[in-house]
Amino acid sequence: MGLAASQARFLCLTARKADCEYKSTALAQDKLNITEKMSQISNEYAQAMNATKLMWCPDGMDGDFGLSYGLLMTPSAANDFNPYLITTPAGAVILNSDYRAAAEAAGIPKSGCSGSQSQRDKFISALSALGIVTPNTAKEITLFDYEPELTTDDDGYSKITFTNPDVEANELGTSWNWDWDKMIGAGMGKEPLVKGGAAATNLYGVILSEEIGQKLVDWSSILTRKPGEVTEATVKEETERLKLVQDTVLSGRIDEAVLLQLGRDASVYLSQNVSKIDASATPLSAETKEYLRLEDLAKYANDYYNVSSDPALNGILVYLDTASGEYKPYTKEDGTNLSKSEAMVMIKNQIKDDYKKYTDAYNLNVSPLSSNIKTLEGSFNILANDLDNSENQATYSVVVNGVINHYKDELKNMTMGDILSQDVVLMVNSSLTKIQKTGNGIDPNDPSTWQEVPVQSASEFASVFSEVCDNLLIKLSTILGYNPNDTTKNNSGLNVDSASSRALKFAYSMTKNMFLKASQVEDTGSRDNDHAMTENTAYLNANTYNRLGGLKDGGNYKYMALDVSHMMEVFLTYYANSLEGVNSPYVVGKSMETSTLVTDNSDYKYILADTSKDEDGEALSMRTKDADFFDQLYNNIIEHGWRYDASIDDTEYLETVIKNGRYAMSSLNQDGYYYQTRYNETGYMQEVSDTDAIARAEAEFKAMKAELTFKEDEVDLKTKKLDAEIASIAAEVDSVKNIITKSIEKTFTMFST
Repeated sequence: MGLAASQARFLCLTARKADCEYKSTALAQDKLNITEKMSQISNEYAQAMNATKLMWCPDGMDGDFGLSYGLLMTPSAANDFNPYLITTPAGAVILNSDYRAAAEAAGIPKSGCSGSQSQRDKFISALSALGIVTPNTAKEITLFDYEPELTTDDDGYSKITFTNPDVEANELGTSWNWDWDKMIGAGMGKEPLVKGGAAATNLYGVILSEEIGQKLVDWSSILTRKPGEVTEATVKEETERLKLVQDTVLSGRIDEAVLLQLGRDASVYLSQNVSKIDASATPLSAETKEYLRLEDLAKYANDYYNVSSDPALNGILVYLDTASGEYKPYTKEDGTNLSKSEAMVMIKNQIKDDYKKYTDAYNLNVSPLSSNIKTLEGSFNILANDLDNSENQATYSVVVNGVINHYKDELKNMTMGDILSQDVVLMVNSSLTKIQKTGNGIDPNDPSTWQEVPVQSASEFASVFSEVCDNLLIKLSTILGYNPNDTTKNNSGLNVDSASSRALKFAYSMTKNMFLKASQVEDTGSRDNDHAMTENTAYLNANTYNRLGGLKDGGNYKYMALDVSHMMEVFLTYYANSLEGVNSPYVVGKSMETSTLVTDNSDYKYILADTSKDEDGEALSMRTKDADFFDQLYNNIIEHGWRYDASIDDTEYLETVIKNGRYAMSSLNQDGYYYQTRYNETGYMQEVSDTDAIARAEAEFKAMKAELTFKEDEVDLKTKKLDAEIASIAAEVDSVKNIITKSIEKTFTMFST
């Protein structure tokens, strides 16, 4: 029994050892697989560390953009309103599904063709239907002939013939898409328009910019406090604005400025005659009729501007009836339809009358000027004196970097840039006056019935000086783009979109509330010196606090001061706060010491309004730039043909086919033609490290490595356990073998004796 049991035990141990050795072999294979997998992911990670992507990096804009077909083929400041075309090696333009649908709708063959008026208009209309082009842009592009005809008149002179009945031969039109000398269109050799979008710059760039920094300070604004009283600078500005509006409408075009002027006409007339206007009265008063006429003109202009041309309407002016969703014609008093040409004549006459009335009222070429104009020269005489120069009765003085400026020429040439780069303080002395009526029953709109009288108390002094400073703040804010009469985008200064327009309004309101409250004058101290500003309490308080500074003498103010430079720095800070929201790091405190102003950050980017112009120096409208974009695109498609690629909208696919050379890039050159280039030679396109892909690869590598390391450690642990078990079994096997051997020897010994 002992021998049999030992043999059974031996067989069990042998089988168990064999099983453990098999498991050990399997674990060794698992470890080998783990090692191979680790090597594989290490190689993939090393390759991922070199991953790149294509980025769009336009000049003058803060930030880069990921490459996409839409970015290249949609007009924007990012591409300077010029299409960047994806083309085959043969030059055919690659189109996505939307652009292919527009090309097919216009009947453009894949091999290209000769352009025509009807085909170009069909292409633009199809883009409008697909939502790529707005109806306004489509109207602007198609309003004028694609290729106007040159004919010869009876005297042998060349003249331009337009087929569009809405356009007269002497009117503007195709300046964005046609070169009259070369008889070629946009993208086909015509001189490119300068269409740069809004530019991003730091404070130094703002100071040097023509749009803001080089604008002159209108010091005369501090003197215009009588009703109807305006400055010579204001007259020039308003005259220039009205001239541009008149030139626009005389050229047969309606734009936002024309609409705004007509709306202003109706609003002003209503405010002046509100008690006399009753649209329900029978018969209508003359005032009501005039107001309704102005309202109609504003509506006509709006519909002329917004409703796309429809040949079926035969030039009749229409409006969109919201109830039926159909276009309906305007009718005149006799019941006949109002034509577009008749409406344009009415609008032209109104704008011309606006311009004439204003220039007649403020004729700067007549001497003396109208009595209600305060000249700049008078304000310079007042400013260029000491504070207490009784001979000249100088009420105001301008202090620059602690020194009173006595030089009229320097004051005349002081700019917004000087305000932002220096420390400019406006000071006033006790000879300050206020404006009041001369008596009862006077005309409040007639400046001659108002008079200036000395200020009698400290509260009056602060109130009057606060009003004076507010006039100046409005003027300076206007240079930055703020429009006190309109809070919508006006494309000037920093006013480039609805957000910046709201920010400017917010900045004006907050700055006025911070600096110009008559009840918050900082007037502690008694230093009295009108020559050394460092010894004048009013100056020191204004220079230190974000408040009006004052110096009292016997309960009344002897001096008050406003730090104009600090005020505009605070204005820009509030502007930045509005744009950046609750995450803005900038703070306006009671004093300069407790404030963190945006102007202290040299890296902060300000977005300046687009000031691009055509070859004649005329400002380009957004729709003009869009029109040039799509004319370039159309001309290239008909010139080189097109191909459809259903995957071109996929960003990864787009990058791949550009990188591997399957497709080329084609962009506008300075000579007006499009040329194919490698992607890294095309303007703004750059190949950069794909940090996102690298980060993802690194995260995946770490996760996989951790998982494989865990598995490897687990295999090692199991292998060690098996090795120990195999060693234990081997020892037990040897023991059993010894027992069996001894049992056999004992048995043979026993039977041999």
